Amino acid sequence: MTDLDTHACSPHRLRASIRTVRRVLPRAACGLPAVLLVDPMVAAWVRGHGVTVYAGDAHGLGLVRAAGVAPEQVVWQCGPSAIGISGALSCGVTRFVASAPGQLNTLADLAPGVASVHLDHGCVVAGQPSEAIGVIGMHCCVDTSAPMRWGGAAELLLGRIAALRRLGVDVTRISLVGGPADAWLRADKHELTALASAVDDAIDDGCARWRLPRPGLTLGPSRP
Repeated sequence: MTDLDTHACSPHRLRASIRTVRRVLPRAACGLPAVLLVDPMVAAWVRGHGVTVYAGDAHGLGLVRAAGVAPEQVVWQCGPSAIGISGALSCGVTRFVASAPGQLNTLADLAPGVASVHLDHGCVVAGQPSEAIGVIGMHCCVDTSAPMRWGGAAELLLGRIAALRRLGVDVTRISLVGGPADAWLRADKHELTALASAVDDAIDDGCARWRLPRPGLTLGPSRP
């Protein structure tokens, strides 16, 4: 497979995009919204490279299944209903983003000892989460691809990680998604380098301020 993976309708250069980001953030992973799987070449590339896919509704889960993406690649973004969580679990999904304490309770009830959870930046927990779930990371959906906003989001999540560590929760990962997929699909070197550099600077500053180990990172767009 070359850096330029194309088909008649929708060329993409996702491999080149990841390479650009990793020049700044060497161990960063990529995550993509399930809606991009409507492109057969994107779906094949995601499936073949084990790329993370974010889904949060029945349509997204249907795209994941139709594309043959493995359940372990999928992160389910929990909504207000337990039905969606149950449906994701029935498909073998074990990774989740929780945006409310009630979703943590649902996961603890339905998937004790199974679910690995990223807490959304707006999910406030009063104490240590249930031992029935594994809180492994923090997540934020940034509403723009502006580098300054991504840096600010990374700093915000590091502050939350520091607070969780004081509660005895060892959180080691950050996922940041946001903005349209265009820059990723066409490997916009300038935009992706600026974005990764802003996150890198924020991680350096935040880890020094709160004396944190550097977290694992997953970055990607949030919409087509």
